[in-house]
Amino acid sequence: MTLLLNQSLLLESKSFRTEAITNFSDDKAIDILAKAKAIIFAVWSGSGWATTAQIAEYFGTTESSVRELFRVNGSEFRDWETKTLTGKDLRDARQTLCLPSRTSQARVFSALGTLRIAMLLTESEIAAQVRTIILDLVSSVPAIAPQQPTTPVLPPVEQRLDTFVKAMKTLAELTGGRLNPYMEQNCKDFAANLIADYNRQSLTSTQEKWMGVVNFAESELGKKVPLSGSHYRGHLGTWVRTFYPHLGDRQETRLVNGVQQPVYVYACHDPAVAAGLTKAIEEFFAHPSPGAALRQAGAFASKKEPVLTK
Repeated sequence: MTLLLNQSLLLESKSFRTEAITNFSDDKAIDILAKAKAIIFAVWSGSGWATTAQIAEYFGTTESSVRELFRVNGSEFRDWETKTLTGKDLRDARQTLCLPSRTSQARVFSALGTLRIAMLLTESEIAAQVRTIILDLVSSVPAIAPQQPTTPVLPPVEQRLDTFVKAMKTLAELTGGRLNPYMEQNCKDFAANLIADYNRQSLTSTQEKWMGVVNFAESELGKKVPLSGSHYRGHLGTWVRTFYPHLGDRQETRLVNGVQQPVYVYACHDPAVAAGLTKAIEEFFAHPSPGAALRQAGAFASKKEPVLTK
């Protein structure tokens, strides 16, 4: 917190009012109120409560002012800050709260609810004193810098490969070794590429991470790239090469559907390239018809066989 804190923040901001008293207990709230002026809360159902009349007397205002304040701002009071007593609850608390015998219902406020009223009540010297005490307490709490979101990091390749092998063993036991041929081929491709990545890192001792755009989208961004439809993986690769050619044009031979084929790969270890791929992928999935956009850009004008994207 900084010295810019002032009472207008409490009077004008619902979120700041709630934040200011979030860590206060009822006992702490009573201490705060007592510093401004003595107030009596009736002990009922294990908690302290004050009636609308008692709240008005404490703040030196009228009951109608308190009722109107609650009518306008009632939605921000939490369940433990105020309640309406009726039926048995009202009968049990009538004598403790000194309520008239003919009262059919009664609104009561806890100490925390009373603090919230103090943060809303403008024409009360006592309320102003309470706000000052609250701000002093809030200002004394050292500010904690918000933690920056961390980018998930994949486990080492050898760990992922080990996990994959164990998972496939379990799946084989459950299915009796009968896998869908398409699933089986995808699993083989995945394992082969994991081994290739592992071997390359072991041999070169490099931190480089070259990935196809589909692999980047699925493993780094958590987006499922379909095999068919308007946003299928072939169009995604063409989208990147057409609209983001500056991200690179390197190709590697990788296993795709059981066949070694050339695949465009990108230097995902480079923050600028990773950011560019992320932007490209987000734009691709946000576009209603990426195929039409690619045709308009002349992406399919060449007769050359397109290089596959992994």
